[in-house]
Amino acid sequence: MLLESLFVGETFSGKFPNESYPFLNTIKQYINEEFSEGDPVIISSQIPYLALAERMKRIRTRIYQNLSLKNYLFPLFESWGMAPTDVYVDLFRLRCVPDGFHKNEGSLSVLYIHRDSWYANPENQINIWIPITTVRPGAGFILYPSYFDLPISNDSHLFDYSHWMETGGFQETTHSRLAEKIFPKPDFSPNDPKRFSVSGGFGDYFLFSSHHLHGTEENNQGFSRFSLEIRFVLGETIRNHRGPKNTDNGSTGTTLYDMPQIITGEKLPDEVIQSYVISSALS
Repeated sequence: MLLESLFVGETFSGKFPNESYPFLNTIKQYINEEFSEGDPVIISSQIPYLALAERMKRIRTRIYQNLSLKNYLFPLFESWGMAPTDVYVDLFRLRCVPDGFHKNEGSLSVLYIHRDSWYANPENQINIWIPITTVRPGAGFILYPSYFDLPISNDSHLFDYSHWMETGGFQETTHSRLAEKIFPKPDFSPNDPKRFSVSGGFGDYFLFSSHHLHGTEENNQGFSRFSLEIRFVLGETIRNHRGPKNTDNGSTGTTLYDMPQIITGEKLPDEVIQSYVISSALS
């Protein structure tokens, strides 16, 4: 029932189950250790961007190398009626958005409104947004629910996943070809009276379909926000081509080859992935 609701645009928020708190506590510990000279949400807004990027890279590396960390997510998936054995997940993406980041040169692309499918993500991908530190209303990200089934003209046809990975992929800050990267965006700013801002604090989560039109908000709360994004699909929905249909995505390639099963690390079979990709392109 929850899955079908997500696939028609409903969103859900809640609290982490107690059994999953070690996941959050470990990530917060890594952040505190990397910014040991003071409060991470203050220090991260004061240091130069490249220094912040290097610290964030070290934290992400620790998260990726801690193979037991994912086990604490199983109770969370199970609370939604999703079997961890059928969950295929992208890399956990820890973000730090400093106070006033939008005033910096080169930050515009971070603010682009988009669907994740414009970046070659599957149409039926589900996102979990997890605030690790306080994110006040207006400093998180914004959703435009009226556009869930409504196409909006955009330049996603310029995005090719192979080229994206060749030029650094996601969350890369020092690649020699960064200037070549394409960040898809709408051709105009959407006007949605139903739009809303997503915020929260430690222990919260926000669950939504990545098919939603959404984008990062400016951070004017006076301190940085740390948040984690988990992007996943269920194998059953890929095999059976379930989920939202392609309304306006022109990107090429797919991230499915980089989404292993959360327990075994195995990828979906090539024929399953290609069948889904072809089906999405025709929808």
